[in-house]
Amino acid sequence: MLELTTEQVAALADIDAKRFVEGVRADLCKQEPKLADDPTLSSRLWRAFKAARALGIERDENLAAFLRIEAYAPSFYEQPAIRAWLTRPGRSADERFHDYLRVMRWKIEHPEFRGGMNNGRSGGSGDRGGSGGPWANLGARWRGFIGRSSGGGNG
Repeated sequence: MLELTTEQVAALADIDAKRFVEGVRADLCKQEPKLADDPTLSSRLWRAFKAARALGIERDENLAAFLRIEAYAPSFYEQPAIRAWLTRPGRSADERFHDYLRVMRWKIEHPEFRGGMNNGRSGGSGDRGGSGGPWANLGARWRGFIGRSSGGGNG
């Protein structure tokens, strides 16, 4: 039977984590090719992955969502309110991050409740159609929600 040292197990876990982050980066760049032009993307995603793990986020779907948010909102997890929410006692970081995602998705999908109404219409875009899963068009909506335009710049 093969026995590995603690250092060898840690090295294998590190390789697996880097492969996971690279897979999320590749998916992001496939969905939004402009992200491939960001030379900082890989290093930002790796830092975000380590931060997510340090916060206690362990579920793969939450880690992937955390990295997706990082792609559009660099270092979002360093904001005091977000950090306070994710580290608040009583529930796991995975549960708290899942709640955070649900709130953000709701706010993105219901812009009428964050910007008020303009002449009977919401201030956001009316594009609610289409298929393609929960991440379809989320990048544009997220950039709009956090105040970043889709044109140029890495934020």
